[in-house]
Amino acid sequence: MLTRQLPSDALEQHECIYNSAKDGASWQVFVSSVLNRGATLLILKTREGHILGGYADAPWLPVTDWYGDTANALFRCGRFSRSQETLPTNAWRATTANDHYQYLCWGKKSLPNGLAMGGQFGYCGLWLDQDFLHGHSKAGPLCTTYQSPALVSPEEFMLEEAEVWLVRPRPPGEDEDEAVGGGMFSRAENMEFMEMAGKKMYSKDLPNQPVQKTEEKSSE
Repeated sequence: MLTRQLPSDALEQHECIYNSAKDGASWQVFVSSVLNRGATLLILKTREGHILGGYADAPWLPVTDWYGDTANALFRCGRFSRSQETLPTNAWRATTANDHYQYLCWGKKSLPNGLAMGGQFGYCGLWLDQDFLHGHSKAGPLCTTYQSPALVSPEEFMLEEAEVWLVRPRPPGEDEDEAVGGGMFSRAENMEFMEMAGKKMYSKDLPNQPVQKTEEKSSE
């Protein structure tokens, strides 16, 4: 079911790059593991037994705005244990209704801090808070971006486990602006986010190289 929603070049290689049970249930470890890696499959298990998640075709980057493309998808895989009700397994590809395909931000007082796919802030198709405990999947009745219903019932959930699989590594030499289709954040802001995620950016401490000017001889 889910493989039919993924691009053909995202089916050849699968590598688990984050597992909360093995790597620790920590937002910092989570974002440090997934930042700028490539196309990924996010799988969440809630305390009520829901299995849900999303496929992000673009690398996860802290761009403080929505980005991505229509190759993204949301999915749910029913409901296991602790419940008598089972929701149908299904997947929903992104539409062109808006460009709210994916979002990642943390440590900002004036912005929502967490991971989102679809909908709008406070009413996302999939939302995982930076406390790495609370999340939601809301639709009224469908998420505009993915045309998906609420992936869980009730719409608010508590996270029990999380996994992220790398299904297509980021092409060598591709910079952040190319990955998100344009420069939506400054290099300084990007470095700040990376260091907050536990990635030391040594290049920022290097002095700027002086620009050498070449004097041209005036022609007589």
